Amino acid sequence: THEEFNQTFDVALHVGTLVAVVAYFRRDLARLVAAWIASVRRREIATPDERIAWFVVVATIPAAVVGALAEELIADHLGEPWQIALFLAAFAVVLWLADRRAPTRRMSDLGLGTALAVGLAQSLALAPGVSRSGITISAARFLGLDRDSAARFSFFLLVPVVFGASVWKGLTDVVLGDLPPGSAGPFVVGMVAAAVSGLAAIWALLGYVRRHDYTVFVVYRLLAALVIALLIASNARDAGF
Repeated sequence: THEEFNQTFDVALHVGTLVAVVAYFRRDLARLVAAWIASVRRREIATPDERIAWFVVVATIPAAVVGALAEELIADHLGEPWQIALFLAAFAVVLWLADRRAPTRRMSDLGLGTALAVGLAQSLALAPGVSRSGITISAARFLGLDRDSAARFSFFLLVPVVFGASVWKGLTDVVLGDLPPGSAGPFVVGMVAAAVSGLAAIWALLGYVRRHDYTVFVVYRLLAALVIALLIASNARDAGF
C-alpha cells in the first residue's frame, strides 16, 4: 500500500543483483572502465575494449532518459497483471525469434549506432513484464552475438543502469523521501538474498547457454504468462489494480 516503498524496494533488490554482477565480472568491468578512461584521455576509440566500453555507455543513455522523464507515467499506467502477462508472452516470442539467428559478430565488432538501438530496446524493460535481461539478450542475438556473449553483454549493461537508478532512488526516496518505519530490515534482507541468488544465477546461466539455446527461458515466460492469464480468467486475481 506504500507506493514509494514498493518502487524503492524493487530498486534495492536490483542493487543486490548489481553486487553479484560486479563480483562475478570484476576483472572484465575493471578492464572496461580502464579502457573507457584511456579512450576519453586520448579522445579516440582504438581498442576492442574501448569499443565495448563506449557501447555500454551509449546503450545506457536511452534507458536513463526514458526512466527520468517517464517515471511517474510508468508507475501510474504500467505494471497491471494483464499487461505483465501480455509482455511476458510477447517478448518470449521476441527472444525465440532472436535466438534463431546464427552468431556472426563479436562484441567488439558492434558500433555506436547499434549501441543506441540496444539502448532503446533496454528502455522497454521499464515496463514490468518485459525483463531487462531478456530484451537486451534478444537485441544482442538479433545483432549476431553468440549466446554467451549476449548474456555477458546484458550483464555489462546492468551495471550503469542499476547504479544510476540506485543513486537516484536513494536520494529521492530514502534521503529526501518518507519511507515507512521499519524499512531498513526488509531492504537489507532483500539485497542480500538478491546478491546471493544473483551470483548463483549468473554462474548457472553462463554455464547453461554455452551448451544450450534460450528455449527454456522462452517456455518459462510463456508458462508464467499463462498462469497469470488463468488467475485473471478464474477471478482469483483482478486484471488490474
